[in-house]
Amino acid sequence: MIEPVETRTWLIGRVGNEEVASEVLGWWLDEEGVNPLTVGEWSGCRDGEIFKGSALEAMKVAYLRKLVEVAERCKTPEALADLDKIADWVTNWKPGDPGLSLAGGDGG
Repeated sequence: MIEPVETRTWLIGRVGNEEVASEVLGWWLDEEGVNPLTVGEWSGCRDGEIFKGSALEAMKVAYLRKLVEVAERCKTPEALADLDKIADWVTNWKPGDPGLSLAGGDGG
């Protein structure tokens, strides 16, 4: 039996090499415990973090999780500074905002 879920509930985690956010439509109980019923790229996956918020906020969390992985591979202070700028931009971005410029690029 599938139990309903509050709207704006997301499962965020890894599919292959990507961090994705999939909307949770319900919960079901089986021998392994309570599991999310998701739609989209991550249909049927069990692992991840539950997040409540808008689709934009869920995607931001997914991108920030990916940036954490990138930060672990950064070797120079300049690379870490650029990564910090990217994280700040992702956190504060709203539809219609301009792109991000790094290292003299125009950012489009």
